[in-house]
Amino acid sequence: MKLKNVYKKSKVIILNSYYSYYYYNAKLNKKLILVESKNGSDLAGNMFHILLELSRPEYEDYTVCLSVLESKRESIQNQLDKYGIKNVQMIRTNSYNYYKYLAIAKYLFTDTSFNRSYVKKEGQVITNTWHGTPLKKMGRDVADRAYAMGNVQRNLLIADYLIYPNDYMKEKMVDAYMLRGLYDGTILNEGYPRNSVFFHKEIGQDIKRELGLEDKQVFIYMPTWRGTVTKKNTEHLLAVTEYHLKPLDKKLKDNQVLYVKLHPFVSKDVDYSKYKHIKPYPDQYDAYEFMNMCDCLITDYSSVFYDFANTGKKVILFAYDETEYIGERGLYVSLDSLPFPVVKSVKDLVRELNSPKKYDDTQFLKECCTYDGPGAAERICKHVIKGEKVCREEKLPKNGKDTVIMFGSALAKNGLTTSLLNLFNNIDLKKRNYFVTFNEHALRKTPLRAAQIPEEVGIYPMSSSESFTLLEAIAYTLYFKLDKENEFTEKYLDRLYKREWKKQFGDVHFDHAIQFAGYEKKAINLFQRFEGSKSIYVHNDMVAEMKTRANQHYLTLKNAYQKYDKVAVVTRDIVPPTLEISGREDNIVVVNNCHAHNEIIRKANEPLTFDVDTKCNITQQELEGILAGDKKKFITIGRFSPEKGHMMLMKAFEKFSAKYKDVYLIIIGGHGVLYNQTLEYANNSEANIIIIKSMKNPMPVLKQCDFFMLSSYYEGLGLTLLEADALGIPTMSTDIPGPQGFVKDHGGYLVETSEKGLKNGMIAFMKGEVKAMNVNYDEYNREAVEHFDSLFE
Repeated sequence: MKLKNVYKKSKVIILNSYYSYYYYNAKLNKKLILVESKNGSDLAGNMFHILLELSRPEYEDYTVCLSVLESKRESIQNQLDKYGIKNVQMIRTNSYNYYKYLAIAKYLFTDTSFNRSYVKKEGQVITNTWHGTPLKKMGRDVADRAYAMGNVQRNLLIADYLIYPNDYMKEKMVDAYMLRGLYDGTILNEGYPRNSVFFHKEIGQDIKRELGLEDKQVFIYMPTWRGTVTKKNTEHLLAVTEYHLKPLDKKLKDNQVLYVKLHPFVSKDVDYSKYKHIKPYPDQYDAYEFMNMCDCLITDYSSVFYDFANTGKKVILFAYDETEYIGERGLYVSLDSLPFPVVKSVKDLVRELNSPKKYDDTQFLKECCTYDGPGAAERICKHVIKGEKVCREEKLPKNGKDTVIMFGSALAKNGLTTSLLNLFNNIDLKKRNYFVTFNEHALRKTPLRAAQIPEEVGIYPMSSSESFTLLEAIAYTLYFKLDKENEFTEKYLDRLYKREWKKQFGDVHFDHAIQFAGYEKKAINLFQRFEGSKSIYVHNDMVAEMKTRANQHYLTLKNAYQKYDKVAVVTRDIVPPTLEISGREDNIVVVNNCHAHNEIIRKANEPLTFDVDTKCNITQQELEGILAGDKKKFITIGRFSPEKGHMMLMKAFEKFSAKYKDVYLIIIGGHGVLYNQTLEYANNSEANIIIIKSMKNPMPVLKQCDFFMLSSYYEGLGLTLLEADALGIPTMSTDIPGPQGFVKDHGGYLVETSEKGLKNGMIAFMKGEVKAMNVNYDEYNREAVEHFDSLFE
């Protein structure tokens, strides 16, 4: 398995090296056009009609390449032959030739997105038509899929031209993918190339005659694909499809024919020979030319009805599973708001098939088919390739505010995420345009983390990891694995991360870049290459981090703290270790974390709830009983990591409990390598120790406790200390840089960083010597916001 992975990685590196050679060294071929439909898996819709246009004599001096998956080569060749398209060179998607043409083609057309390793080259002209007016929610509007929208988002942002056939679609796409304020290209308010066929009735009539259907009433059924590609789901979908087709076939008349166009995963297993009136869609025809022949379209949640409406013929929505489907995905408009009849049973479907069109779709056509008409592909190609301004152009307006991109790490349940959300809770989000970026793969298992970001703040997921060339991989290994720094590593890492920035963000103009997390060496190096004002946060004593957890790369931190314009330490106590790493003092600024004290109070008043992934060594009911009881409850909150000192705290508590037996210690953590060890120790202890892992809202527990203890060996500031104080709970902290200055400034209680120190602090609390600090957090936050704003000066 290990050798297989090495082979796979080596193959990718060689392919990236080949692509990068042409990216850096080859000139653009001004007569080369690359067309790709659905990542090479199809030749349909807009791309087919663009290709038809490019086969005309006007473009005979251009070389037209079509990206095609090997498995689709034969069927697509048959389609090209049927339509007499001769001047197209098919290239295998993701082959060496494909990457070469991807790097040198002047003009690129797509209806979806290019692959994740593609980097737009200066001078390339990209036209993205997309593949339909959205009915189903998209992009950020799908809460559990927003984290994965990065590749689509960046492909839209790097496009020179976006084609929108109606203002409704334009609005949905611009908002769902947050193009407003970022997109510098041109929108063409132009009809879809594929829809132009509906304005040439003779094309449909020719197909009807060709298939011998002149005396037939022809219907087409084009349902949405449901589910995944797993065998189980495919079998279920096949069964559901045949469950409907069988009775439908019996009820159709002899002068009626129903063609069915299903997803290939289902259609290949349907036995159409048992049906008298139902036939499979003949895939040698372009779907839109074929639809032009049909008298009625049957669909459900597919956006194809927006296109077919141009014919003026009847549309029926067969939504037999409407409640289930919409519950999973969500729609922008309800089916009932559309002019088309909606049916749930085969009986009602047949009734509608045998009834004339009775609805008025005038307003729908005006709103959703606004710019459709004949000649769309001709105008688009003239506009894009020939430079003739024959399409309606539009630029998205800018609001004149600075745009800030911030790296937020994995948005996990930890102090980093809390501090980011607290910041957004306090700053004026209308003052600048803020976007949060993160690595898509980091949220794959917990996709709803992205939903934590306020709606006023955009998200921009990074959709891929580094695409190394051979020399860059060597430099990466020398620098990160062997800690070697020289001209070679500097040259190729600089080239790698500058190209990575362009790959992830294209030419989007950001005024400021903030590596807010302060961790993750790849993100630190990436943001370091941003060509503009850049800041990096330091949330912790990174010298101690390297000694205790060995989770930081010294060379990365040293270079970052030297080369970022501003290094924002969250408390003055961690200036010395930061300076020890960088040796540069003039760019270090103190930017205190904000504290969402009002939000903490609100959350504390919510019911105590265990989440699906919460783990606790007692039941929720038992915990509630303890919290409601008269016995004292001590608490700490922090990840199960060495620096948090949980083991030291438990040992100190055991000694304390020898005298004070009616006291509980509660430890709440989100994650960490020491969870199992901490749990085992607590379960074997004779003291009353409760361990809780992964609790989205621990504030109801914190509110009912009597004493908060920060037992860390080192810390940035320790926001949980502030959370406890906001709830009026007495607190103490180990006397360490980070919380040290804050606690001293506000008259708090500090103890020696040892079992003895913690034990003495507990005793002091029992004697009434430890009080709540009762900080004025409104004033504290005003100062923290001023510190944050100083990063932009």
